[in-house]
Amino acid sequence: MEMLFRSVVGKLWMTIIALFALVLTIFSLLIVQSFDTYYLRKQTDDLRALAERLSASLDEEQDKRQMVELATKLGSVYRTGLLVVDEQSRLITQSPDKSILPHVDADELLRHPQLPLEEALSGAHPEPTRMIFHSESSNGNDRTQILAVTVPLVIGAGQTGAIVMYQALEDFNGTVAEVRKLIFVVGVLGFISTTVFAFFLSSRITFPLRQMKQTAHRIAEGDFHAEIPIRTSDEIGELASSFNTMASRLDGLVHAVSREKEQLASVLRSMVDGVIMIDAEGRIAVTNPPAEQFLRDWEYEQNSVPSPIFSLYQRVLESEYEVTEDIPLQGRIWSVVVAPLYVKEHIGGAVAVLRDMTKERKLDKLRKDFVANVSHELRTPLSMLQGYSEAIVDDIAATPEEHKELAKIIYDESVRMTKLVNELLDLARMEAGHVELQREQVTIRPYFERIQRKFANIARERSIALQLEMKTPVEEAWFDPDRMEQVLTNLIDNALRHTPAHGTVKLSVRGEGPLIEVSDTGSGIPQEDLPFVFERFYKADKARTRGRAGTGLGLGIAKNIIEAHGGTITVHSKPGEGTTFTIKLSS
Repeated sequence: MEMLFRSVVGKLWMTIIALFALVLTIFSLLIVQSFDTYYLRKQTDDLRALAERLSASLDEEQDKRQMVELATKLGSVYRTGLLVVDEQSRLITQSPDKSILPHVDADELLRHPQLPLEEALSGAHPEPTRMIFHSESSNGNDRTQILAVTVPLVIGAGQTGAIVMYQALEDFNGTVAEVRKLIFVVGVLGFISTTVFAFFLSSRITFPLRQMKQTAHRIAEGDFHAEIPIRTSDEIGELASSFNTMASRLDGLVHAVSREKEQLASVLRSMVDGVIMIDAEGRIAVTNPPAEQFLRDWEYEQNSVPSPIFSLYQRVLESEYEVTEDIPLQGRIWSVVVAPLYVKEHIGGAVAVLRDMTKERKLDKLRKDFVANVSHELRTPLSMLQGYSEAIVDDIAATPEEHKELAKIIYDESVRMTKLVNELLDLARMEAGHVELQREQVTIRPYFERIQRKFANIARERSIALQLEMKTPVEEAWFDPDRMEQVLTNLIDNALRHTPAHGTVKLSVRGEGPLIEVSDTGSGIPQEDLPFVFERFYKADKARTRGRAGTGLGLGIAKNIIEAHGGTITVHSKPGEGTTFTIKLSS
């Protein structure tokens, strides 16, 4: 029921019923009032005129008593009571047949305070009076309503009196009751017919509205092809037509937005750079796959902006300008560009574009290091060759021994230059994929014992313990012994050069690979340099002192040789704890 009253049908029905009830009530009151006024006034005027004519007739008649008796008889026929009183208000005569008259006692009527008897006895003609009398009966307390008229009367010579004529208002009240009953019946029939009409009308009016509601629900659920069937050409039909047009345009707009969203998503997915959209609350709203991978690598929680990016985001909010900065994180370098997003001329967030610049920065560093190292490595021996050659040409050396010493230095520097050029050529050929391997079945223990003996004297001279640890069940391995010796020679030589006196360098062979490790207790490699150790011209101690530092090409050559074998070489180091190179060959 509550739902009915809340609906359009219920509201329209209640409005029509209320309007009908209001009109019926006003009409009933007006018709009853009009009926009451008209018939009561007519009855009053007739009764008054009758009393006046009777009084005038009695004034002209000689035999007043006979005339009064005749009048009372005639009044009884018309259900009109007649009383004649003298000037002392004593009853002279009254209507003889009381059975057809109103049930009113004559004495009680004459004593009624509303009866203007004194005015009539004084010669006035008062207005008719409506009076109510109560009497006991078998049916209870009866209520009798009468209309009384009092007029003066000349009884005889020098004697006056008054005529009181009265009629019951029962007929009038009965008529009014019948009218009210008729109005009630009309009201009930009107209520029923109005209800049926209201429901019919409201149903006809609200049917298109219900269709609009159902269609709106379908559109809200995503069915943008829903349409309202138009059956009328009135305002509701025009509304339905406008609604269908709106739904059609909304469908086209949604498809356009979906296409743009898919295109944007495709662009974001195809981008190598990571894209993160940050909303006004500082939370991640949209990311593309590279950005998600970056966030997983950084081990940040979902929807949580990494603190380095969040600081840039705050700077964008403060300055309202694009911010660009390189962020080093977990051994990598990220170039981050954060640009503001505007919503109605206000910043509603920002877009951060992340690019892994480690390789580019590494290549840039390698380029700079390559130029510096090659310049240094070539300039030093060339300068020495030039200087000692000039000394020989200018006969600075006085003795044959001095000539021989200068020639020896020139020879050593030319050998050094030749070694540098050969290593550069070897590295270039290896990086181009032209590595020639002569693999053979090598017995492991004698091979590694020979490598240990090769560096035993050097280690002893530097007070360094050179250890060999064999923990492998494998007796033979398949590799190029010369190339592998080149790798191990480079690694052990580096370890001896970077390990202080009384330190330890260990050559370990373990596992079924086997797994080869070269570890030392030297100074170690800084964490920021670990990604570059296998690049050309890298030098762990950053020193260019001739005699101790190498060319910086050995680890690059070693990596290419191991990869040519189908294996891997990795490094683990902590400053102050030493360095470990691990070689894993493919079986």
